[in-house]
Amino acid sequence: MKRSAEQERREHARFPQAIDVRARTMPPVRASHATPKEIQARIQNMSQGGLCVLSTQALAVSTFVVCEIAMPDLPVSIPALMQVRWTVKRGGKEAHHYIHGLRFVAS
Repeated sequence: MKRSAEQERREHARFPQAIDVRARTMPPVRASHATPKEIQARIQNMSQGGLCVLSTQALAVSTFVVCEIAMPDLPVSIPALMQVRWTVKRGGKEAHHYIHGLRFVAS
């Protein structure tokens, strides 16, 4: 059976999810005076290696973010240090929606 290029590229299986996540950017070391950016997002799918999230704000590739992953039906969230691996803008000119690939930094 022949595998597609996308299947070959993926290291871990993806699992669909619909979980809220809050992400706060970490400024680069040389720009410690920069104000962190906070975004609200929703997880589209997750894997052992990271998350695919949807948001209304763009995140720059290579940016480190601290995510708080909300646990459904529980009053706790899971913190995770992640890095933005890719960002794609979706929708037309009026709809500013972005999809991001986030990689867990420590696992």
